[in-house]
Amino acid sequence: MMMTGSLKPKVRIRYDEMEAYLLLPTPENDELYNMQDLQQVLAEGGVRYGIDQNVLTEMINNKIYGVERIIATGVEPVDGVDGYYEYNFNANPDKKPKILPDGSVDYWSVNSIEEVVEGQVIATYFPSVSGKDGMNVKGQVVNAKRARDLQALKGKGFSFNEETLTYTASFDGKIEMQNGRVVIQQIHEIHGNVDLSFGNIDFHGDVLIHGNVESGISIKATGSITVDGMVEACILEAGKDIIIRNGMQGGGKATVKTKGNITARFFEFTSIECDGLLQTDVLLDCNVRCRSRVVVNGNKGKIIGGDIRAIEGVEVFSLGNDAEKRTEVTAGAEPELCKRLYELEERILEAQENLAKIEDGLAKFAKAEAEQGISYANDPRRMSLLRVKIKDTANLASDEGEAKKLRSLVERSKGATVTVLSYVYPGVFVYIDNMRFKVNNMAQEIEFYKRQDKIATRPYYNNP
Repeated sequence: MMMTGSLKPKVRIRYDEMEAYLLLPTPENDELYNMQDLQQVLAEGGVRYGIDQNVLTEMINNKIYGVERIIATGVEPVDGVDGYYEYNFNANPDKKPKILPDGSVDYWSVNSIEEVVEGQVIATYFPSVSGKDGMNVKGQVVNAKRARDLQALKGKGFSFNEETLTYTASFDGKIEMQNGRVVIQQIHEIHGNVDLSFGNIDFHGDVLIHGNVESGISIKATGSITVDGMVEACILEAGKDIIIRNGMQGGGKATVKTKGNITARFFEFTSIECDGLLQTDVLLDCNVRCRSRVVVNGNKGKIIGGDIRAIEGVEVFSLGNDAEKRTEVTAGAEPELCKRLYELEERILEAQENLAKIEDGLAKFAKAEAEQGISYANDPRRMSLLRVKIKDTANLASDEGEAKKLRSLVERSKGATVTVLSYVYPGVFVYIDNMRFKVNNMAQEIEFYKRQDKIATRPYYNNP
């Protein structure tokens, strides 16, 4: 039959062009649709691919009128799958101890060293899988997402097998992720105690001791130091984290210094200096200089005696004791730090002015050379200016680097508080920046913070 006006079949294409629908109006005078005419209708409607001839035949033969049917279906693209690595080690270890349900702290949960053995598979690469383009009902190609492969692992201490696409450790050691690189380094591992007969340790890498460290020992490492047992009056210095599974009885002679974090069950009579977080259960008569935050928040956590200073603040369960032992806690930037920053900034300004004068003097020599045609390269006055320039430039770079670090500390100190989760006792002195607060009466769940002209307190609600 010929189709005109309102009797013309209606073609609709879905918004994503992956399905097309056909509706046949009821014909007049018992006329019938035919395949050729419907094919032409679909072509005029833009449907050129995926037409289901069986549905067309069924609609014609069974006189399916006034009902929209799916008449064409496109082929969905199959996206490619990017290549990926499956690591057989923890690339992001948690360096903070876990708080157990009873409020105590599990210091064995801290792990700064993950060990591998020679030949151990550390990673497997799964190559990309190519995708497959699709086609919509208009006969247009629907592009699949292209898969991409990853670059080979970068780092050191491992080898690659091209057949199995696996990476294996080349020797026993410690494995970690450093700025996207997998690095395996040898570690100095000691199965037992370290005493005077063992001698001092100075190691380029990580030190792992499975026993105790007795008095008089010095342990220095460019990496981390981990001690499973007890530490007595020793010297510990590390470039990264220091972990003491039990604690340290310093006897007033111990020092601990690190550029990383420190975690230990307790410290007694110890001098501590760290750039990162210090977390422990007890600080007893310790002197602490922390450029991050001191956290003593287990349900037995307490600071008694000593001088505790932390740039970003202190959080403690119990502060001081009922014997009113003098305990000093400082949060924020110390006056000495601010004074040092001011001195550096003054020195930097002076050095910049002097260098500008030197540059002006050197420019005059260059101008004289151009005008007179005489070389001043070996002129003693010019050589003297160059020597001063080299020296002042080096000093300026050093001062600017130190000033940058101090500015960062001052910025991080803003808003620092001393937070007490349980009791604070008389005999405690709280310092924030250059202000002091003396605790005369016992208080509970309180936070010390800085106002414009004084240190104030406010309730602290420890909501889990």
